[in-house]
Amino acid sequence: MEDLPPTQSQQKQSSSHFHRPRRKKRSSPQGSNCCTYIISYIFYLLLMSQKECTRLLKNLNTEALQIIAAGTAGMLLLPSCYTTGLIMTSPTIASVWDGPMIPLGCFCAAVLLKLEKRSEQYPLAQVGSLLLAVGGSLIVLMADFIHGNDHKNAAEKGAGMDHMQFIQGNMVLSGVVAAYSATALLQKQLTHYPPITLTGWMFGIGFIGCFGSLLLDSVLLGGTLTGCTLGQALSQLHLALTTSPTFRFGVFYSAYLVGGACFAIASFASSHLESSVITLFAACQPPMTAVLEWIWEGKGFGWKKVLGMCCVCCGMCGFTYIKRIESHHKHRKPGP
Repeated sequence: MEDLPPTQSQQKQSSSHFHRPRRKKRSSPQGSNCCTYIISYIFYLLLMSQKECTRLLKNLNTEALQIIAAGTAGMLLLPSCYTTGLIMTSPTIASVWDGPMIPLGCFCAAVLLKLEKRSEQYPLAQVGSLLLAVGGSLIVLMADFIHGNDHKNAAEKGAGMDHMQFIQGNMVLSGVVAAYSATALLQKQLTHYPPITLTGWMFGIGFIGCFGSLLLDSVLLGGTLTGCTLGQALSQLHLALTTSPTFRFGVFYSAYLVGGACFAIASFASSHLESSVITLFAACQPPMTAVLEWIWEGKGFGWKKVLGMCCVCCGMCGFTYIKRIESHHKHRKPGP
């Protein structure tokens, strides 16, 4: 006998019978299992490191807060204020706040917070040498600005910024002085930590703070403060890293040399020098820039730049000499 073809009801039953296990597989895809495994592993690591974090906070107390504050000020607020102020004003104005104003602000903050003392024997000479270094650095900057502005046409000179943007930009750039001064003063309090270790902790805190602020801004404010969400920032970063060699070089230069090397050197120098002396070297940025421009681009100095460089050198020498005399007098004082 020939087999009869199956009816439609039998076909439906067989098809449903064969498709039932597939429906069960769809309810538990492999992606959800991977996500569950990753999340559980993260929680496991957090629970394992809870004892270490508790021990660190109990032993350090205020030192943990100082490290967090140093990382937030140096690695988050400092570059954020500088970049925002640079966009709102001009490179010359940003260089004034980033260079000459930093040693002046740090010295005033250290004296007001009683972390450093003014010279008892030469108070006027100490303040005068600091102002001489700051003024010489400003002379170099203004000479470079005037020389560069002479070559612009009338349209470029007239296309300036409005007064409100200028005031807001300078208010933001004042945060550069505050952040750098706070970082230098906090590094002076943490000299018993290795410089590389302290710099690594500061980088980690700044990294978490940067992405945390992006996440909060994108979730709560919709990217109002930063101008983009966290997903857009990550996609733009991936695109720039994969397509632009210049961007990769800039990230390497800013991360290892400008950020890592400079803060590690400043942390090492904090164990030997005062914070005001370390930040005084920020006044050397305009003279060093002028020297590099003369070497690489062949730009001339002019008598104004030479005068400013001499003022910076004399002011730095006088300030450090007075600090050295004060330290010698402290060590020579007889004990009780």
